[in-house]
Amino acid sequence: MKVLDTSFLIDLMHGDPKTKPIAELNEILLTTQINMYEIMVGLFYKNMKPSKLLQIQEMFENIRVLPLDENGIMRSAEISANLIKRGEIIEDCDCLTAGIALSRGISTIVTANKKHFQRIKGITVESY
Repeated sequence: MKVLDTSFLIDLMHGDPKTKPIAELNEILLTTQINMYEIMVGLFYKNMKPSKLLQIQEMFENIRVLPLDENGIMRSAEISANLIKRGEIIEDCDCLTAGIALSRGISTIVTANKKHFQRIKGITVESY
């Protein structure tokens, strides 16, 4: 299983053909509540029309959204602390996404943002 990062979801929403092979794989598509949050912030920031919001809600109905629970928080905090110690700080949302994935035994994140996720021990980055 693989977790789809925000960059992938944005490109998928815009119909980027590079996302098609991954989106059409015969496997469950996963993302996290953190990625859903980032998408929704962007939409509200841009004052998207209700029809666009409905389209995005439909997209999330076809993707399993992993929740942020206590195990995810603990793993995310560990990731963030380790990165801070090494002077390789990344955005909290990326730490949370990775922590949620790793706490569920998922080590692959599909993203265009390779440089941040490559810093996280245990994460395999799949770019598209």
